[in-house]
Amino acid sequence: MLMGSMRRILAALVTVVTVAALTTTASATQKYGPLELSGNLQSQQLIRTPDASTYQFIQQRNTMRLRVDWDWAQGGKWLDRFDFSDLIQSSHLFLLYRGVYDSVYDYTPDTKNRRNFTGEKTDKRFNSLDDYDKGARDALKFENVLREAYIDLKFRGLLRNFSLRAGRQQIIWGESDGFRLLDRANSLDLSWHFQQELPPPAFGFDDLRMPFWMIKGLYDFGSVGSWSNVFAEAYWNPGDWSPTKVTFLPNPWGVKIGNPLTNPQSGAFNHPFHADRLMNGTKLFRQGDYSRNPMDNSQFGIRFNGVTGMDTPVLPEGMQLQAGFLYQRFTGNGGASTEAAVARGIKPTQAGISRTNDLIAKGTLPVEFSTPYIPTIGLAGNYFDEWSKIVWRSEQAYDFGIPFYSCNAHPNAAGSDCVRQTTYAPFLPGVRKQDVWSGLIAFDRPTWIRALNKKTTFFLTGQFFYTYIINKDKTVVGGLDLPTTTRPVGQVPAVAYRDTVHDWEALTTFAILGFYRGGSLVPSMVYLLDPINSYSQEVVWGVDWFVTPNFAVNVAQRFIINPTKEVNFEPWGLGGLNRGRSETGLRFSYQF
Repeated sequence: MLMGSMRRILAALVTVVTVAALTTTASATQKYGPLELSGNLQSQQLIRTPDASTYQFIQQRNTMRLRVDWDWAQGGKWLDRFDFSDLIQSSHLFLLYRGVYDSVYDYTPDTKNRRNFTGEKTDKRFNSLDDYDKGARDALKFENVLREAYIDLKFRGLLRNFSLRAGRQQIIWGESDGFRLLDRANSLDLSWHFQQELPPPAFGFDDLRMPFWMIKGLYDFGSVGSWSNVFAEAYWNPGDWSPTKVTFLPNPWGVKIGNPLTNPQSGAFNHPFHADRLMNGTKLFRQGDYSRNPMDNSQFGIRFNGVTGMDTPVLPEGMQLQAGFLYQRFTGNGGASTEAAVARGIKPTQAGISRTNDLIAKGTLPVEFSTPYIPTIGLAGNYFDEWSKIVWRSEQAYDFGIPFYSCNAHPNAAGSDCVRQTTYAPFLPGVRKQDVWSGLIAFDRPTWIRALNKKTTFFLTGQFFYTYIINKDKTVVGGLDLPTTTRPVGQVPAVAYRDTVHDWEALTTFAILGFYRGGSLVPSMVYLLDPINSYSQEVVWGVDWFVTPNFAVNVAQRFIINPTKEVNFEPWGLGGLNRGRSETGLRFSYQF
C-alpha cells in the first residue's frame, strides 16, 4: 500500500510540475547564504520499433533529483561556530538524491523478443514483463537512493596544496566520450537504458555510473620546470566496489538473452539445479569471490597531470598530458574487453572432478562469477592546434592479464581447453589470460556552416576507438556464444563458439551539435560505425527545446542497423547485441 502511494505521488508530482512549467515563468535555484538547493524532475517515454509495423512501449521513467550544495566551512570556520582555520581553508558538502519510478513494470507491455542476439528463438515468456513476479518488478521499477554524498576539504599550512574529497562519489578520468578507457573507478548500471543515454547535452554516464564510497586526494605542485598545472591525484575505494549491473530478458533494456542461470528455456539451474547458487558464494553480475571490506575488495588509482611550456623538450607548448595506474577488479570496458570471461569452472583434474561432484550433490552449480584484479597503465592528453582550431584528444590503456575463454578447433578432444568438467557442467571452456591495448584518437572543433546557421558555429566531434589483444592465442573465443543446456549432452554443436574474437576491434563515432534561437533550440546527431563486425551502425538524432531556462523538451530517435541477416557478435552494443532495438523517445525536464 505504501509503495503504491509513493508511486502515485511521484507520478502526480511529475505531471503537475511539467504542466506548471509550461504556464509559469522560470524559478531560480533556491539559495540561502552558503546553502544552495536545486533539483529536477524528468519524465521519459520510449517506444521501440523493431520494424516498420511493430511498436512496443518499453519505458515510462519518471525521475526526481534533489541536490544540496553547502559551503559549510568558509574561511575554516565550520557552521560559523567551530574554528578550524589553522588547518582548513574551506569545506563543501554535496548531496544528490535520485528517486525513480518506471510505470512499464506495472503496465507490463509485450516486448516481443522473437530471437535473442545469438539468433536462437526465445521462449514465449521472454515477451512479457509478467514473467517477473511482483517483487522482481518492484525492484526494477523503483529507485530510492542517495546517489552522492561527499565532503570537499581544502587545507592550510603545510598541507595548503592538498585537497581531499571523501564520501559516495563518481571519479571521472580520461578523454573519451561514450565508451570508457580510463574512466573505470565506477561501474555502470546497464539496466536503465544499456549505454544508450544519448544524444547530448541532456544525458551521459553521470546517470549510468554507480557511485561508490571512496576517498580522493589531489596535491597541486603548481609549476615544475617548464611544466604548469602539475598535480597528482589518487583515489581509494575501501571495499565498496560492485560489478557492472546487468539485467536480461524480458527486461526491455536487459542483455538480449534470458538469464543464463534461471531462464526457463536454457538456464543452467533448470536441471538438476533449483536455486540461484554458484560456488564460492558468488552471484552472476552481482558478487564475486570476495567480501565487501577494505582487506578483500579495495580499488586504487593514481594519475599525474601537467601542461607543457615553451621550453618543454620535443612536445609543443600547451599540451595537457596525464599518466596513470589503476588496480581494481574488472568487468569489461568495450571492444575486445567486452568478450572477456566473466565466469569460470573447475579444471578437469581428478581433484576437480571430485569437487565438482560434491558441489552438484549439494545443488550448487560448479561455476563462479569471476572479477579478478587487473593492473592498468594509461596515458591521456589533449592539445589545441591554433592553425586548424582543433582540440586533439587521445587516450591509451594497457590492461595486464584479462581472462578470455580458450577453446581449440576440436573442443571434445582429450586435453582440449574446452573439455567439460562433468555431464552437468554448463559447457564452460578453459580460461587464458591476455594483455589488451585500448586506445582513442579524437578531435573537437567549432565550425561555421553558414548555409545552416549564420549566427553560431556547430560543434563537431569525432572519435576512433580501437582495442588490440597482444599476441592473441589462436584458441581464444568470445563469451557471447557459449553452448547452453538445451544442446545435446556429450557434444558441442557447430552453432556454439561462433563468437570470433578479433585481434583488432574498432569503432568510429561522429557527432554534430548546433544552437539556434539564442541556444534555446539544440539539435544534435550522433553516428557510430563498427567497420570490423558486419559494419554495425547506430544513428541518433535529437532536439532539445528549452521552452524556458528551467523547462526543456527532448525528442530523439535511435536507429540500430545491422546491414546483414547474419548473427553479429560485435562487442560495442550496436547492430549485433542490440539488433531490433531502434526507438523513439520523448522526454520532459524541469529544473528547479
